[in-house]
Order: sequence, then C-alpha cells, then structure tokens
Amino acid sequence: MKIKILILGLIISLLIGWAHAQDPVEISTTVSGSEKLPIAIPPFPTDAATLKYGSELARIMSADFDFQGEFNLLTANKYPPTFRSLPADWTKIDFEAWRNTEASYLVHATLRQEGSKMVAECRLFDIFSGQQVLGKRLSAETAKDARLLAHLFADESVEFLLNPAGIASTEIAFSGSKGARVKEIYISDYDGANMLQVTHHNAISILPQFSPDGTRIAYFSYKDRFPFLYVYDRRTGQSTPLSTRSGLNNSPAWSPDSSKIALTLSKDGNTEIYVKNPDGTGEQRLTNDKGSDTSPTYSPDGTQIAFVSDRGGRASIYVMGADGSNQRRLYRSSGNAYDPTWSPDGNHIAFIGERSGEGLEVYMMDADGSNIRQLTSSGGYNESPTWSPDSRHIMFASNRSGKTQLHTVTIATGVVRKVDKLAILKTEGPTWGPRRLPAKR
Repeated sequence: MKIKILILGLIISLLIGWAHAQDPVEISTTVSGSEKLPIAIPPFPTDAATLKYGSELARIMSADFDFQGEFNLLTANKYPPTFRSLPADWTKIDFEAWRNTEASYLVHATLRQEGSKMVAECRLFDIFSGQQVLGKRLSAETAKDARLLAHLFADESVEFLLNPAGIASTEIAFSGSKGARVKEIYISDYDGANMLQVTHHNAISILPQFSPDGTRIAYFSYKDRFPFLYVYDRRTGQSTPLSTRSGLNNSPAWSPDSSKIALTLSKDGNTEIYVKNPDGTGEQRLTNDKGSDTSPTYSPDGTQIAFVSDRGGRASIYVMGADGSNQRRLYRSSGNAYDPTWSPDGNHIAFIGERSGEGLEVYMMDADGSNIRQLTSSGGYNESPTWSPDSRHIMFASNRSGKTQLHTVTIATGVVRKVDKLAILKTEGPTWGPRRLPAKR
C-alpha cells in the first residue's frame, strides 16, 4: 500500500520511464548450525497457582531465542538421559549431567503469583562452570502479562551473550483488514500475539509509524473522507490531525527524539518533503524540485533524511541534511527503489527494489549507498520494510502466500518467517516499535 501511494504521487509529477537492467548483488551470508550458541530451556518449575505457565513461558522464551537466528535450542531428546524436570531449587541442578549434552547454557526460572502480580526469578547458567551468569527478578502487573516476563529475560540474555539486547519485548503496529473496504490500525507483540485494535474509524487507515518513545503512532487515514495524516496517542486513546492539506498527505517519519515528523505533501502540485511538529504546527518545506519526492526516513542521529525521488528519471533513494541541505543521490544501481528505512544502528538502509523479472523485493545497503544486498527472492510483491530495534531483523509485508501478510527476514541467516500469530485476514504496512517494560497496554 505504501508503494501504491508513492506511485500515485509520482504520477502527479511525471510518468517515469521504468528501467529494469539487472545489476549483480551480494547475497547475505548465513550462520551455520555449528556457529550457533547451544542453549537448553526446559519447562520451568511452578507452584500450584502458576502451573499452567511453566511450560508456556519456557516455550515462549525458546521461540524468542530461536527467532534471533544465532542460538541452537536443544530439543528434549537431547537433554540428559536422567533428566525429568528442573528442580524448584536451582542449586540442585545436576550440571555434571548437563555437561554431557551439547548445551553451553541453561535457563532456569521459578514462577509464583503474588496477589494479582506474576513474579519470575530467571537465571542463565554457564553449564561448563555451573555458575549463574545472569539473574533477574521480574514482575508483571497481572497474570495476563506473564508472557512479557519471558520476553524480557530473553532480551536480557541476548544482550549478555551477543549484545545488543534482543527484540522479544517489542511491539509492532500495522494495518489489518477483515473485509474489503475497512482497514484499521492494530498493535501486537513482535510475534503477532496479544493483537489489539487501536483505531475504530470504519474506514481505510494504514501505514502506521511508531514514535521512537513508543507513546504515539502516526498514520494515514480516510476517516474524514480525504487522505489525511493523524497521530494516535496511546496514553489517551485519542487521534488528532497531523496534516489535512489538499492533495496527498502521506509517509510520516518520526525524528529520533520524537519531536518532529517528516512527511510528504502534494499541495504545491507535486509531492515534496516537509517537516512538522507532532501537533501539526511548524510546517517547513525541505525539498523543492520538479521531480516527485516522498518516503522520508531519519538517520538515528537525526542529522540526515533519506528519501525517494524521481528527479533523475526513475524512483531512486537520495539523502539530505535534516534541514534539507546537501541533497544528493545515494542509490546508484539501476532499477527503481522505494520505501527506504534507516537501521537503528545507523549502518544500513533497507528498501524495496524493483529489478527485471524479480518483482518488488527487500534489499539493504550500507548507509553510504554501497554493498547492495538482496534479502528476499519471493518473485512477488513486498513492501514497507521496518527494522527491529537491534538492527538484526527486518519486517515487511508480502503477498507471497496469495494475500498480503507480515513477514520477517533475519539479516545474519537470510531466514524469512511469517508472523503467524496474527488472527486477521490481511495485514500490511508494519512498523517496529521500541522495547517495553511490564505495564498495562
């Protein structure tokens, strides 16, 4: 959908002469099973009140580690022959037996309910030394939030073992539709669990963008008949207008400090990049040329903005200072490029590339435009890439299964996964939010 809006904007300025020449690309390397860290996460011991959570939280944590792409999760048939269950008292763990397995690390957690709260004491052990290398006492306000405890300790463990922290405690926002004419904005855990509808406009609402602090979501909607931009405040549950100019209002992008939003407007005849305050005030124009400029994305330090422009004859990726200065072409390969998004570590830009016979695929390049790498090869329609906070994964929408749904690709391994816990017909336009703490949503 994001690319469709972009193409509409491009038509306002001129018809692009599409070029499809094939350039060589470097395919990302993979991590072999022998290079992955072997770790065991058996079902956790529980008390009577938390009996149903021991196996569930261990399963959730195992999935979190597996998603990272750099861990080898031991299956139960590779546990010690004498193993039956983890003891409630961690000092009774038989490390000698575990040393005869492939595992290098072992996770132990005890769960208990204190009033309405769920409390977990989680430990990561180095099996060779038998020593605890990480320990956390975590609590959730309600048992309903218990799965977040597993996510949080997984993130802490990933930070200790790999650095930076993992992304299990993050959320995503996206648009979803159950019918043909209505799309609403939803949020969920990164794996699609705990899906929650946040807009109820009974209209087309798409392309949400999380603010870096996670408190607000900018999005595009026809809720007031015309294609305007809005900001949803998660603290109040209210949506307020961001831009209601005539023509196109789209492609919102937050500055790293959440104080500004870059966006695309066509009020002057062709699409140009502007910047505003989140309350819609302080509008400033950044681009001014005969081409069509759209899809801005801030660098993590806030000093630069990458964007799409057809000023050179085809849709390509350009970069400029955050004030609009020093505009220059960044992507110099042939073919069209759309939907740039800067990685949180500042090292890369992901985008959608269109090359002859390949459809629209996910690519990435170094922040200086070099080292272009193709990440997907579906032969279908892929769009709206968004980075995980640790810069290890990219989420995107794809129609490879026949209907548009969310998928992820892990950079180190090239593994593509469907976000399979989303209980909705069609999903598109994802944005990856920051890590969070236990709290009511």
